Amino acid sequence: MTTARVFLSHAPEDEPQAELVEIALRARGIPVARGRDLTLFDGITDKLRQAVDEASVFVAVCSPHYLVRHACQWEFTRAVLAAQRSGDPADRIVAVGCPDPTGLAEWARANEIADVVAAKVDKAGRVPLCGTRDPQPERLARPRRFVGRYATLWELHRATGPVVLTGKAASGKTTLAEQYGALFRTAYPGGVEWAELDEHDPLDWYTADLRRVAAERFGVDLAGLGLDQARDALAELLTVAGADICWFVDGVPPGCDAKRFVLPSPRVRTVLTARAADRGWGFTEIAVPPFTPEEARQPDHRTGGDHVRAVLAFASVLDSVPISGDVLVDGVTPVYGSAAPMVVARVLDDLDGVLHPVDLPDCAGRQTWRLHPLVAAEVRRTTDAAAMVDRAATVLDRVLADPRAGLHTLRHATRVARDGALAPETRQALLRAVAVRLEARGDNAAAFSVRVAAGDHLAAAWLALTAGAAPEALREAAQLKGDPINDYRGRFLTAAAYDLLGAHDRADAVLPGLATDPIPVWATEPERGRMALFRVRALRARGHHETARTLLEELLPRIHRTDPGPSHRGEWAAAAVEHAHLLLLTGDREAAREKAAEVELVFRAAGLARHRLAQEAGAIVVEVTADVAAACRAVRQAETWYGPADSLTTRLRDVHGRLTVPERAAPRSRLSRLLRAVFD
Repeated sequence: MTTARVFLSHAPEDEPQAELVEIALRARGIPVARGRDLTLFDGITDKLRQAVDEASVFVAVCSPHYLVRHACQWEFTRAVLAAQRSGDPADRIVAVGCPDPTGLAEWARANEIADVVAAKVDKAGRVPLCGTRDPQPERLARPRRFVGRYATLWELHRATGPVVLTGKAASGKTTLAEQYGALFRTAYPGGVEWAELDEHDPLDWYTADLRRVAAERFGVDLAGLGLDQARDALAELLTVAGADICWFVDGVPPGCDAKRFVLPSPRVRTVLTARAADRGWGFTEIAVPPFTPEEARQPDHRTGGDHVRAVLAFASVLDSVPISGDVLVDGVTPVYGSAAPMVVARVLDDLDGVLHPVDLPDCAGRQTWRLHPLVAAEVRRTTDAAAMVDRAATVLDRVLADPRAGLHTLRHATRVARDGALAPETRQALLRAVAVRLEARGDNAAAFSVRVAAGDHLAAAWLALTAGAAPEALREAAQLKGDPINDYRGRFLTAAAYDLLGAHDRADAVLPGLATDPIPVWATEPERGRMALFRVRALRARGHHETARTLLEELLPRIHRTDPGPSHRGEWAAAAVEHAHLLLLTGDREAAREKAAEVELVFRAAGLARHRLAQEAGAIVVEVTADVAAACRAVRQAETWYGPADSLTTRLRDVHGRLTVPERAAPRSRLSRLLRAVFD
């Protein structure tokens, strides 16, 4: 098969000039390929991609119209980035007409173009611009209906460090970020990731996104890690992987510290969007001006028949994260019955650019779509949203029955549950279903915020207590009142939270029998296990080590039945660390080391060396082995990961101090000193 040696790129308005260039090149015997069949907003076809990739030299007919068109932007950017990877872009890229705005192509006059291109073809030989690249997991919107702003895209690409795109609502910040990801994706061999921040709980849901990426890319479960630890753990994985990725964080809310969203890895390029930037972030800021009339030219979502309005009305009550076609079909089935799939397919085709496609690696080949929040707000303003909210709640409740429900489905359900048009009992049921799925995924931070929103103060308090978040546990426990059972639960959780803070006197004042009372008979089976484990900790904190060890060893068989094998999930890890503490305190040092080492191994095998339980187990191993160098490393690590004031850092510093300070000799009596003075 003969491969075209030159790809000729041009805007439709420049067809006459392109014809002259092609005639000149063909007269020299140089094959030419062109993307003739695309209109202003058409997407990129496989045929076009192959033609650009297989060309040896790329020729751009530059004019004021050229880089307005999406396909021209894509062609030119792909060619320039490919040429940069193999050397000087000017060796492969030629601009005829106007100079190109990047300054990377060699400019040639129209009467010289054949000679310039022929020389470059001879020099390049049959080496194509783009080699074959393995597909990478990525999460990226494809904004096909985008025009203009090409110079800003290159400004973004050339900026160093994290970049924040700022501008007023509807200025196109997200659209610009999406277009950058679509055009410059080949500059990032590791792919592109996109995280949409939740406006109500940005930190908790962002942590869930970090866990999702770690699971999709590396098969690593970051369950149990907070935001900072999950972020840094994923950054380490990406650094070791060794492939550059572009990381988008969309919609940083006002007052949020955006530095917490940036992954500290030399392999990660972070691009954020926000209404305004804080100078304290230290990011490069690119202000995005409002759309010009030409740039804002979009298909009108207000046109079309009832089928268009029905699909958009349903999509508008969901979150701004991607939507699966199945959900859209279920949403309009009551109106269109068995014809719903065809109706949705036609609407998605008609409204490409309003509902635009999103690439997702975890959707088993199914396409998803995204509706811009400003469009959604306008649709809600002009339709009866209440009926659609009820329908969305019904659809999502059914979808959540599937344990495989993804993070975006959970975001949609949470958004619908927040809608004031939803009945309170439906709202609570939907939020509880979301919380159950989040807990099963290990996204406990997001599950906690959902439990709080649902008014499930008991479940929220236990989540906080298990995560070591004592202040949050105290706040939720204070809501448990109204009857003797809830009153006892509230006092138990409050006392346990004070114990975590080291305020044992306050814990005993709230519940004098925290360490000694039997577990109430009305407690549920999961609750009995949690209460027993906190009772063991309370006994250890008060010096009753033998009693605590006996109680824990009676409890372990039940934990093993619940969690058959050692795992970083469930109760086993916390119980095993507690057991190691008690073995050490009761003099069984070698058994303590073995148990703590087992816990450490389980967490390290899961990629969770940063987990607090892993670090706590490591402290026990260091203490038993008296490894001063390991103790010093552990202290430095804890100071970096958790901060110098953290309780775990303090404990490790204490262990290190005891290992490095020699024991003092017993003080001698006055008689002993006198005898030594006489006889020495």
